[in-house]
Amino acid sequence: MVPVIQPEALEAWKYATQATSTYGSCDYSAVDGAGNIIMTQMPENLRSMGFTVLRPDGSYLWGGGVSNANTMQLLGQSRGFLGRAYHPLADLSWLTFLDNVNRQFAVLSEPATGVLWNAENPMGGLHEVGEDKTVRAYSDVGQVRWSTSLATILSGPPHVVGVNTEGHTLVLSIAQTSSGAAEVEGVWVDNSGQPGTSFSALTLPNPPQYAHYTLVPLVQGGLLLSAQNYLGKSWVASFGSLQTSAGPVPGWLSNGDTSPFALLSGGRGYIRWTTVNEDPSGCQFEARLTAPSGESCGTVRLPSTGMGDACFMVSMGRDGTVVESLPSIYVSESHRPYSICRARWWPALFH
Repeated sequence: MVPVIQPEALEAWKYATQATSTYGSCDYSAVDGAGNIIMTQMPENLRSMGFTVLRPDGSYLWGGGVSNANTMQLLGQSRGFLGRAYHPLADLSWLTFLDNVNRQFAVLSEPATGVLWNAENPMGGLHEVGEDKTVRAYSDVGQVRWSTSLATILSGPPHVVGVNTEGHTLVLSIAQTSSGAAEVEGVWVDNSGQPGTSFSALTLPNPPQYAHYTLVPLVQGGLLLSAQNYLGKSWVASFGSLQTSAGPVPGWLSNGDTSPFALLSGGRGYIRWTTVNEDPSGCQFEARLTAPSGESCGTVRLPSTGMGDACFMVSMGRDGTVVESLPSIYVSESHRPYSICRARWWPALFH
């Protein structure tokens, strides 16, 4: 079920560059569900996010800027990019949608303050929970699907949210006890917005200090809990779909390998990225493919650019397009210093 990648497909990559404004800097690249590539940048004053969207063949589709925001979550959806755009100086953010079909961007929410936890829905869209314990589900174009409050259900403050492959949402609260252990409380909200009852998910006897927790979807509908701090990352437990107790970490992850992974389309398995250093050609990304059972299905190494580039960032879109953000090149001209942003991509490589 896992796709087999031929050498000629790896050599057929596209490449694009763009120059920033004076003293500008390059930001991230990403890909939407149709294989369109976005490249973003920031001006010197950080008060807007410039972007350019390219078609899969590299031709120009559209571009523009998002004012009062210097960066944005770039969650590739079927027809554009959905995510939070963040104010450069104030603790503010707006839900924003970059519509690649109609070539326009839309601000979809009032300015939000305070902490928001969110997770991408593998079926499309974004789910969020705020400090007031209100969970909101947005569609792939940013429309509110449903909203529900957990204020009378979840006793502790939220600390992490995840969405599984069926569209069900799990919210966890993690409280430290006097003994030093951590009690994890959970609530499921089904894909129609109906919350369940709270449950005691698990106890962490020795929780990592200052940890950031995430929930990652598994192919079969489960969610995997991880904890990460300055000492590293660990897999903590798994949760079956709508199940009110924690289970063990899958065996294929219990060997200490904590590299991130993403779902392949169609429930075919997982893709995990690692880096390979091969001087003088530069750093390369390598994808490890894993079946839903955890069986290894081999590796796919992206070819070197031949320019000695360091590894920066790589991601995969919903259509299987892989995009690699390359390190920017600083041009130190006395009258106009600027940066050259670079990206390359493989259209529908893992389709």
